[in-house]
Amino acid sequence: MSTPEPALLPLRRASGLAVLLLVLLTTGGRAEAPTSPTLIFTGDILLAGRVGKAIAKYGSSAPFSKVARLLRSADLAVGNLECCLSTRGKALEDKTYTFRGRPEAAAALRAAGFDLVTLANNHAGDYGAEALLDTRQACRDCGVTPVGAGKDAAEARRPVFVRVGRPPRTIAFLSFSNMLPKEVYAGATRPGTNPAYADRVKRDIAAARTQADLVIALFHWGEELSSAPTKSQRFLAHAAADAGADLVVGHHPHVLQGLEVRGKCIIAYSLGNFLFPSHREKTRQTLILAYTPEARGRAKVQVIPCVIDDFKPRLASKKERGPALARVRELCAGLGTTLVPDGTLTREGVRRIDNPLPPA
Repeated sequence: MSTPEPALLPLRRASGLAVLLLVLLTTGGRAEAPTSPTLIFTGDILLAGRVGKAIAKYGSSAPFSKVARLLRSADLAVGNLECCLSTRGKALEDKTYTFRGRPEAAAALRAAGFDLVTLANNHAGDYGAEALLDTRQACRDCGVTPVGAGKDAAEARRPVFVRVGRPPRTIAFLSFSNMLPKEVYAGATRPGTNPAYADRVKRDIAAARTQADLVIALFHWGEELSSAPTKSQRFLAHAAADAGADLVVGHHPHVLQGLEVRGKCIIAYSLGNFLFPSHREKTRQTLILAYTPEARGRAKVQVIPCVIDDFKPRLASKKERGPALARVRELCAGLGTTLVPDGTLTREGVRRIDNPLPPA
């Protein structure tokens, strides 16, 4: 099968993340110093049910009000949209949970500062092909670019390319789903999501590597409420890393999982929930991951602990941050990596993950 043609995401903001970026100063008469972009990643986003009703009642800015400033200040913000947005379609049979919000709810994504969302998950197709395509259009209509789903397999596989930073760097985003039902996977002429077939994952990442300075792979995978990645997750993550991915970010378990470093690739197995009804203690714990590529193949990843109240995310308080980081350290240790108290994650000195915390 031929490699899909890339899509280009127009960048609408390049302000930098003031509380997270190291600002490089230049002396008079010299060329402007290069700057590294900061990309922010979050967990699962639900715009249906009670969340959708809250948007209709209080407005599109309400759900993310306590984190929007941070999201909007990044060069690029990325999330996982865990529902379809449509007035059409019929709920798939034999599914315990199906999620459908109204198309206008997509405005909440843009109001919060999101630029890109992955639809390669097990709920984007809950109401069939028409609703899935409506979801893509609803995102586009409000200025958010979808990845990982399309009108056919070629479109679902198509990477999104972004140019950010100074001098500009080209970043490729690819998105894959390893979740059932297979009926929602895109086919040659059938709309759907992009399946995480290992050979396709490796081939598409390797192809994107030839066209981009950085490659970021998004995956929907794993077991719900499990704090440890499965063998399948690690197999796919390692395949992506070995094929040339610089960063792998996962969703679906609804709880946090640890970070791992493989070669030059950083792997975040699960960011947990983000905007999602969350009442168990471990599903209320979430984080924002800020990724800044640096020179000579290095990268900085900042772990920003957050807490979900009912369904709305907020930054963790000063009192909550210590236990939250301790939990992340514990999860990382289970994967052979060490997140020390100052926030540095190391594995054989290949890369570092720093964690300066933003003000409360």
